[in-house]
Amino acid sequence: MKKRLIKLVSVLLMLAVVSGLCACMDEFDDYDDYDDYDNGYEFDYDDESDDEYDDEYDDESDDPSEAADGKDVSSDFDADQYPYFAVLGSKEKDIYSLLYDGLSKGSKKIDCQKANANEEQLTKAIDAVLNDHAELFWIDNQYEFTYDSDGGIIEDVTFDFFDFASTSDKLNDAKAAFEKAANDILAGIGSQQSAVEYERAIHDYICKNTAYDESAPYNQSAYSVIVLHKSVCAGYSKAFQYLLNKKGITCYYIPGTTTDSNIGGEDGAHAWNIIYLDGEYYNVDVLWDDSASETLEEDVYPFFNLTDSAFLYHTRDNLAQSLPKCTGTKYKYSNYFGKTVEVEELEFEDAA
Repeated sequence: MKKRLIKLVSVLLMLAVVSGLCACMDEFDDYDDYDDYDNGYEFDYDDESDDEYDDEYDDESDDPSEAADGKDVSSDFDADQYPYFAVLGSKEKDIYSLLYDGLSKGSKKIDCQKANANEEQLTKAIDAVLNDHAELFWIDNQYEFTYDSDGGIIEDVTFDFFDFASTSDKLNDAKAAFEKAANDILAGIGSQQSAVEYERAIHDYICKNTAYDESAPYNQSAYSVIVLHKSVCAGYSKAFQYLLNKKGITCYYIPGTTTDSNIGGEDGAHAWNIIYLDGEYYNVDVLWDDSASETLEEDVYPFFNLTDSAFLYHTRDNLAQSLPKCTGTKYKYSNYFGKTVEVEELEFEDAA
């Protein structure tokens, strides 16, 4: 969903503007609950295993605590760093661990039988893995799974990878390019005095070096921003998450919707971030700050480090609703860095 910032409504700032403020992730379907939630993925319900995948990525392990190479699967994810894992049930955590272990090693097909889980639990686990792990940037928004038609127990899941990761050699090259680009970004930012100053520097880098483009390839991945520099809200948010986490700063990816009659009265899928600073949580929307700055032709930070009550137009979806509430005020931009345009001073309408 695309929105246009039309004016500032502050007494001091009455400017007519025309640039677009974009709520994106248009390829994600609306959903009400996990019974029909597909997170933008396509499913193939099949009672038999799908043989059309690259054998190079096979994971034939029968033990949910053991990968194909015989090593233990990761099963302990720190709740502060991986909050979506923390809110899952026990079977969902088992699938999450299997999926993360396989995907992080480049496996496309992952055996899930020993987890003894159903479709809903699988869907939640996949959602949690992809929300927690922006570093898994090569996963396309499609997967297929097979299940036991009698009990509905998931047998295996096969993911699509982007074309730049269609073989293990290509994936290794993509990982190297992605890591180099991320390191170059952080090196260019240089040393900062505090976590919030790193946050602003990374925020500003993404805003100044990324073009909003709904047709951008891989736009649900951090790769689209860090390597290609064009994306939509999902790419902005995952790149922000990845770069901050790489600096040791806790940052979460938040899927949700923009919902308010003041911006058109229509729900639209969107994504943003939560950051943890000095024991408190804050909301930040890098894309909307970027769009507001472009519209006003100056750097502004209306959506930088806000409480839930101040974070207008945003509503979390599904698992994200269980993540910590944002109540911090110390590091709101105008409280810490100085005057900026505030979210209350903005007004929006549907863009053409």
